[in-house]
Amino acid sequence: MAEERAELFLDESRFAQSLRLQALRVPKRLCGQVSKLLAGYVIDKPRVKHIVNDPADAESRLVIFSESVKDPSLHEIPDEKLNALKDLVDLDVTPHEILLSYEHWSADHVLREILPKTCEVPSSFETIGHIAHLNLRDEHLPYKKLIGKVLLDKNPKLKTVLNKVGTIKNEFRVPSFELLAGEDNMVTEVKQYGAIFHLNYGLVYWNSRLEHEHKRLVSEFQPGQVICDMFAGVGPFAIPAAQKGCLVYANDLNPASVEYLLKNADVNKVGNRIVAYNMDAREFMKELVNPTTAMAHALNKADKGNTPRDGVSDRQDSGKKSLLPSLSSMHHTLKAKVKRKQTNAVHSDVVEAKPWEHFDHVVMNLPASALTFLDTFRGLLSKDSWKGSMPCVHCYCFLRAKQTTADIMNVRNSCLLFFISGLIFSRLLKTLSEDLYLEHRFGQCVWLHQTR
Repeated sequence: MAEERAELFLDESRFAQSLRLQALRVPKRLCGQVSKLLAGYVIDKPRVKHIVNDPADAESRLVIFSESVKDPSLHEIPDEKLNALKDLVDLDVTPHEILLSYEHWSADHVLREILPKTCEVPSSFETIGHIAHLNLRDEHLPYKKLIGKVLLDKNPKLKTVLNKVGTIKNEFRVPSFELLAGEDNMVTEVKQYGAIFHLNYGLVYWNSRLEHEHKRLVSEFQPGQVICDMFAGVGPFAIPAAQKGCLVYANDLNPASVEYLLKNADVNKVGNRIVAYNMDAREFMKELVNPTTAMAHALNKADKGNTPRDGVSDRQDSGKKSLLPSLSSMHHTLKAKVKRKQTNAVHSDVVEAKPWEHFDHVVMNLPASALTFLDTFRGLLSKDSWKGSMPCVHCYCFLRAKQTTADIMNVRNSCLLFFISGLIFSRLLKTLSEDLYLEHRFGQCVWLHQTR
């Protein structure tokens, strides 16, 4: 019964506690020196100050000792420190009471107190702007609202606490959520590596924990290179790549993702280096390498003048349309201004981009099914039009519980058939989430990023 009541009501009064401690009266000008000298022996609790005003003397302060210092003689403090303290101030020790309340305790402490001892305390959650995303276990569900309230109370920057429900079944790979606490507001803003990303977390996919991987991969791109992002989302790879001076062809099947991609390109001032598409990934790649269809779409968009309003595009006819900035699409050859570092100066050059002739990297960040899209590259490039070296393909995939690396390689090889030869492991990487990444060459290099 007690556990049922805990689910309905959090009794904050149960966390009230009185601490009877010792405090040292110190001239306020010496507080810093005394505090430094007594490091390790002053109170150290969240939201509790160890130096407070002295109610008996406006020119003095009270330095509060920790609970380990119980005797007014301060015999718990080593003689060396105590002698140094005596040389600095008079040992005027006085009793001091601190009243602790719910506000003083951390979320972890509160949850440990109110959840059953057999229930593990949720230790982590993903933060997306003002939103906290939890993946609660079955054992947590009876207390989910309580957990949400505590996390909201203890994290001032949070306004919304969500729990993922069910499995992802929709074609856009967007989870379903239930609101546990706070505002029902899914529109948020995230900042990563100097870029700003606007998104609606209920409509698009976002994973804040991939920030390191976004940064790592973009670090391999060079200014002036052409990048094809087959599953671009709201732009976690595309935006920083464009900021680096790359021209990015970015596609996503989800119209909402493309809307926010365009908005983010505008907000980050890289709209002239991102060409956005809203279509099937296979059709996207085929269109890029077909000069006739690529130019037809460009001219079609230029004629319609379908440029994004306030960075957000129209959704009409979103199934098979490319959303191209009219500045680029007015030309038979798409151009992008890129910044190239030369010595200490940064120069702005114009680079011609004809994707049917060359692109440098392809990003395939859709781990659940990206492997099945590798067949797109079978016979994709024309020997008559392709120029320069082969591109690098960065393909992310899940390594399931009973799968081995060999299983992944077999799927890859069956999709690509004769397109790739001489595949050699180049290195193994461990990410922060301890996912395993295996990297290879397409043509000379196909990069397979495998995650459990």
